[in-house]
Amino acid sequence: MKNINNFLLTFIVMAVSTMSCEKQLEETVYSQLLATTAYETEADAEALILSVYANLRGAGWGEYYEYDYMMISESGTDTYGIDAWSPGNQPMEMGTYNNSYDFILNLWDGAYKLIGSANFALGVLEDMPINDAVKSGYVAEAKFLRGLAYYDLAFNFGDVILNVGESDGNLPLSPQSEIIAQAISDFTAAASVLGDATNPGRASKGAALGLRAKTHLNAKNWTEAAIDALDVMGLGDYALMGSVEEVFDVANNTANEWIFAVMSAQDGTGAPSQLGWFALSIAYQNGGWGRLTIAPDFYKSFDMDDERRALMGNGYQHGGQSIIDGKFRWYALPGTPEYDPLAGDPTVDLFDLNSVTCTKYLGGLDRYTYRSLGRSGVNYPILRYADILLTRAEALNEGGDVPGAMDLVNEVRDRSNLAPLAGLDQNTLRDAILDERAKEFFMEGHRRLDLIRSGKYLELWRTNLEAKYPGESFAYINESKILFPIPQKEIDANDMINAGG
Repeated sequence: MKNINNFLLTFIVMAVSTMSCEKQLEETVYSQLLATTAYETEADAEALILSVYANLRGAGWGEYYEYDYMMISESGTDTYGIDAWSPGNQPMEMGTYNNSYDFILNLWDGAYKLIGSANFALGVLEDMPINDAVKSGYVAEAKFLRGLAYYDLAFNFGDVILNVGESDGNLPLSPQSEIIAQAISDFTAAASVLGDATNPGRASKGAALGLRAKTHLNAKNWTEAAIDALDVMGLGDYALMGSVEEVFDVANNTANEWIFAVMSAQDGTGAPSQLGWFALSIAYQNGGWGRLTIAPDFYKSFDMDDERRALMGNGYQHGGQSIIDGKFRWYALPGTPEYDPLAGDPTVDLFDLNSVTCTKYLGGLDRYTYRSLGRSGVNYPILRYADILLTRAEALNEGGDVPGAMDLVNEVRDRSNLAPLAGLDQNTLRDAILDERAKEFFMEGHRRLDLIRSGKYLELWRTNLEAKYPGESFAYINESKILFPIPQKEIDANDMINAGG
């Protein structure tokens, strides 16, 4: 807990990025000693709450919702390909991480810094001499962000430290059920105050209800999840866009399919997002590291008519348009419809892919033009409307309303040019919903929790590893891998955590 509370003891309000590309906040430095005098106006309250939002990005390059959370949510799953940066040696993909692995530390630290800044803001706001209605809105935003952090901690770690501002000292681990209850409480409080959707980078009533629905879903509170999802649908603020390609076009990063996202700027002055760097390979785009890749078997499972295939790169020319011995350099995955025509083309020098590139995070941008991918203007997706539809579908199916659930799944499928599901029973629809979520939300940071909730996490993760690395044994992918371990540095610093926990 000392690691967590060091944030409060040395609190410096961050150089803030706003959640919109248009408005940025100048760096403001406050010490905790000035908290009672530094915040007096509504403008001060706005600066204060933006400093809380800034913690969604963590303290360092790529941390938390700037990139890291995507990596740990996708790489150890059934849909993940081979990490082009560390092929066969990436701890999250291979399940060889320990409790000092940096991505796990970054999630823990990022979530608790967000909680610490939210608690600090709530304490300051309580005594600010500003309009009560304005103050209530900022309090609601702080609670929403704290709820998101506890959601991340509860479902990734299980039992964690619960602190809503009552202690600056060490605290023991609290049961996962209490952490989940706190997230639900924070989302409930936020939803009761927040208004209609304005910008998906700021909390809203729909975002609070939607994340409460996701909390209930992962806690398997099916009735509550279905009700919350229906309430979001009933707001009338959100809708599916005409195609998934439109959703991920950077020109549409404020469209009404986005419910909540961590947004980034294209103008070079706003907040960055590292998704482009990590997702895109230098072969596909003139830059990038190729760490968010698609498993070959998963790619091959897409129907040829599924428009979501367009969000993955296969059968493409090199991003630098390079020529080798008079032939254009191309890449394709063997065994796919894109491969054979290229293999027979005398003008093409074809290279085999072992995984497929995720191209969601280059929407609307020319891949042949080099750019700083941190400034590509993409959203880090936390919640979009398609997720609400499939959340309600899953909850309805688990509650026995198979026809109602199937209608919602078909609404999502229809958008991607797929035939409707028909004639499924509860068990087959359960599998179909899990598959639909995989194809709708690949590389959006949901797959790990979806698999854990389904009870198929370990089985499908192992199967994917065995397909990618034949002949190797993955028996170590066992129950100990379902939740992340408490970071060793927290155990060492906090004498109230049992070292064996």
